[in-house]
Amino acid sequence: MNDKTDIGKLYQPDHPANRADGIEALVADGNVLRLRARSPLAARLVLKSEDPLTVVAAHGARAELRQGWDGTVGYAHYSLDLSIPAAGDVAVSLRAIPPSAAPVASTDAELAEFRKCFAARPSRFPEQAADFADWQAAYRRTLAGLLMGGGLPKRVPTDASVLAATEYPKFTLRRVEYRSHADRTNVLLLSLPRGVPGAPLLVALHGHEAEWGAAVDAAYTDPAHADGFCAFFAERGWAVLQPATMKHELQHPAWTLQGEWTWDAMTALDYAAALPEVDPHRVGVCGLSTGAHLAMNLLALDQRIRAGVVGCIFSTWHHYRRFRIPPHCDCGIMGQIAQHIEQCDWAALAAPKPVQFQHGREDNSFCPGADPLKLDLKWNTGVMPTAEYETAFSEVQRAYRLAGVADRTATHIHDGPHSVNGEAAFAWQQKWVK
Repeated sequence: MNDKTDIGKLYQPDHPANRADGIEALVADGNVLRLRARSPLAARLVLKSEDPLTVVAAHGARAELRQGWDGTVGYAHYSLDLSIPAAGDVAVSLRAIPPSAAPVASTDAELAEFRKCFAARPSRFPEQAADFADWQAAYRRTLAGLLMGGGLPKRVPTDASVLAATEYPKFTLRRVEYRSHADRTNVLLLSLPRGVPGAPLLVALHGHEAEWGAAVDAAYTDPAHADGFCAFFAERGWAVLQPATMKHELQHPAWTLQGEWTWDAMTALDYAAALPEVDPHRVGVCGLSTGAHLAMNLLALDQRIRAGVVGCIFSTWHHYRRFRIPPHCDCGIMGQIAQHIEQCDWAALAAPKPVQFQHGREDNSFCPGADPLKLDLKWNTGVMPTAEYETAFSEVQRAYRLAGVADRTATHIHDGPHSVNGEAAFAWQQKWVK
């Protein structure tokens, strides 16, 4: 086999997650790892690759690659899990998958197969309005269980302390440390508008586009910032709450990264909603990218949220398979929940809350009908076909019809990149958060 993959450069011998006791004579030979086991054992070897990896063949062991950017072994890391039934020699050949030479076009046959599988998905919600609410209740419990180690945990006192407060012409910006679990603290930013008692509140959730594990002041002061929608709302009389997200270190092993970030956001809301400057009955959420998945979680699981804007993420798991992971990072979410709930059904858990789904025409990763010639092939193999998006979004619309509020969901496509259009988001929240 002519494979240029050099496993020796990928193996991370000093990574703390390695489990190699009982292995001797471990060597890398081109695309093959060779080792000798002293006895039957289970082993874990950590690899790092900026290209997707796959196991080509294994001799003397059962080999499985597990993506580790779910907070376990690290971004762009894999664990190679080996089950070795007997002492002796083991050889595992692997391949790093290079980028495509050209965009991969979707065919009519592929679209037909997608629609067939999509119609038969296990999470598909009922046809009758009388059954829809029961389906929602069951799948909200399922979602919380998948994300948060079995379900929503008990709340603990937030023990919030203001670390800093900065005055701006139209608002005060607080940096606050707070507690989301007995053993976990986080940091949030909260802008409080001047002269607006009982202000409406926007929960603003960022994704990979912002600094990981941080809440960033520039989102409130620089309209050109990736999360400049914070500034758009803060300048117009809203309180804006941004909890830090995207720290890719899983603290609670039974949880998921998205579960931890979602719970951090919900407990940050506990702090903000209790302040006299905030009206706890007028709360919206807006998220970008992975932050938009977090917004979908809050819409499903937190009844204080009245309306939402989901920025540049809503698609299908079928489309996710067009991504190259890595270098894309999905934080493990497709592997964790895709077999349990399709994205349109995830979105349907928000009904009857009004939700706008935004996409930017220059966002070639997610925007339906984007120009494939502008695609960065290092990151994606193909664009989202308009027909596939319409198939998925039509199910969201069906959910809102079942809930009796057909006018409360919409797709908004703006002219920008992978970003939230602040003007459209503001108009949507002003309309529905009353």
